[in-house]
Amino acid sequence: MHPIERLRYVARSRGAPAEVLVAESAAALVAFRGDPAGMVAACRRIVDRQLECGPLWWLCSRILCGFDVLDEARSAVEEFEADPTAVRLARAIEGLGPDAPVPYLVPVLAAGGGRALVEAEDATAVPEAIRRGETVWLVAGVGRVLPADTFAALERRRADRDDPFDERTAVIDVAPAHSVVRPSGLVATDRLDRRPDCPVAAELFRLAG
Repeated sequence: MHPIERLRYVARSRGAPAEVLVAESAAALVAFRGDPAGMVAACRRIVDRQLECGPLWWLCSRILCGFDVLDEARSAVEEFEADPTAVRLARAIEGLGPDAPVPYLVPVLAAGGGRALVEAEDATAVPEAIRRGETVWLVAGVGRVLPADTFAALERRRADRDDPFDERTAVIDVAPAHSVVRPSGLVATDRLDRRPDCPVAAELFRLAG
């Protein structure tokens, strides 16, 4: 598939699994490795069309800040596909003991700066679960935790556009949750931002065009 066609596929694929979007975007971006300006434009286009996919911000940030586009793209895809978060989650639940209730689990689409983008129904359910005395765990796999400045850029762009698709998601504060499941295991909520998954790529803070 031609790189431009791959970019069009990513742009059209609203709601597609992050695994597919990351793999397709990485394959498309590699074609721009000899064209720095084209690379920046392509990365901006990707995040503009898939604004709420944290792993695409992560992928584009890594590629823009890396030394070798091909190596960075390949490494990112491999890391994403090998994400151990599900295994860490299962072990953390097992560690609670057989009689302990399973925590309310909230998949994170993107996070940073003490805030997280989640499905709208989870945003509504979290405070209710806490009021009932349930334990709430955020689940933030590979590529979901962005630098605070990057997540702030995502929030600004999201607030500035009028897209019905955005109603399916909402931004919440992470502090009320009890813990976060990361690829490294279970961590306290206040540690979520200590080690973002990618560097800051300020080039992404401007709109495509």
